[in-house]
Amino acid sequence: MMDEGLLSQATRLGPVHLKVTDIPSALTVWRDTLGLALAGEDAAQAELGAGGRTLIVLHAGAEVALPQKSRDLFHVAIHVTTRRDLAHTAARLKASGLRYSAQDHLISESLYVSDPSGNGIEICFDTPERLLRREVSPSGRVSLIAVDGSAHSGLEPLNISGLLRDLGNSGHVEPRMAQDAFIGHIHLRARAPEMLMKFYLGVLGFRPHIQSRSFGMFDCGTERRPHMVAFNIWARDELREPPPGAAGLDHFTIELGSAQELGAVQRRLEAADIQAKRDGRAISTADPEGNRLRLVVQGA
Repeated sequence: MMDEGLLSQATRLGPVHLKVTDIPSALTVWRDTLGLALAGEDAAQAELGAGGRTLIVLHAGAEVALPQKSRDLFHVAIHVTTRRDLAHTAARLKASGLRYSAQDHLISESLYVSDPSGNGIEICFDTPERLLRREVSPSGRVSLIAVDGSAHSGLEPLNISGLLRDLGNSGHVEPRMAQDAFIGHIHLRARAPEMLMKFYLGVLGFRPHIQSRSFGMFDCGTERRPHMVAFNIWARDELREPPPGAAGLDHFTIELGSAQELGAVQRRLEAADIQAKRDGRAISTADPEGNRLRLVVQGA
């Protein structure tokens, strides 16, 4: 039987809601380049997804773009399940003329871009089979050891030309995001990650993964997906609060496997005296730095 204090492996992330300054300009990235399907749009919001599931909801009304090095969203990560899907995304990004970057994290290969409102986006293909082990030095420095014994920082540039060779010689580029793409993780900039981890681990019930102030990153997840919610302190003393009316995260969704799990989370929130609103099969709350989240039962 699962420890009531831990979220089950069924836990996954649901739709991520983002504030933008202008929906039509945001759609040039989210729909036209990344290839998410537009499920619905009006003046106030646009709903985008893949395979009939909502992944991103854009909310109009932000007055200014989210400045770099603001405490708030670092990026939301849409994960694809094949390297070829990542290559199609790379080809679309290359053709778009947008500024983007690419990194080889050893445990994943990732493409990075931002929408016009400064909301960071990662498209990620997981490659855990390349990692042999993780080593942490006495100073807290993290090294990733590959299966061939080589050491990696996890921050090497990704070879885009090599990635695009996965598409073969046909020249065909899929215009749409893969149907089985999903929200794999959300990554935020933080002031006090240790305090945040007390909430995500001790109250919500995630498992710890990397907890390294010297590396500058803290994250947590489940046994199945250890990297689901992450915080970095890479901006250090340059970190600023978002200005009033800034774009960025409105809230993200955590989908739980059962109503019993939701009830257990509610009891832990009450025991910790954390303000939360229960609405049927959903709970709305916020972490200690004000990042808002909604916990729901899958299929509700």
